[in-house]
Amino acid sequence: MLRILVNSTFFDSFMTTAVLMNTVTLAIDHYGISKETDDILQEFNTWFTWIFIFEMGSKLLAIGITKVFAEPMNYLDAGVVLLSIFEMVAEAVMSGGSGMSLSAFKTVRMLRTFRVFRITRLLRALESM
Repeated sequence: MLRILVNSTFFDSFMTTAVLMNTVTLAIDHYGISKETDDILQEFNTWFTWIFIFEMGSKLLAIGITKVFAEPMNYLDAGVVLLSIFEMVAEAVMSGGSGMSLSAFKTVRMLRTFRVFRITRLLRALESM
């Protein structure tokens, strides 16, 4: 059942839409952003991280590690997912009162910009049209 979902055009279209929406969310962030907007963007980024973790996990379970990584684009996707997981863990550690500086926190948040590289998925989708 999971293999059928992962190989469906619906799943691929959903993930392409998620990448596009995540790119827009990342583009909204700017210097001097209000606290409320930053909190909303942070929540969206958390949701997108979980969506991408679900995508990679379901592909690995449904297709298998060797077939997943037979496609070069999945190396990029896996790298972005791993960086996103690292970012989530680092933010949790830093916000837990460990005494780390705010500049270190902002440096970890910059890892999220690597998600923009997933825009190449959109280019792949356009190529298949």
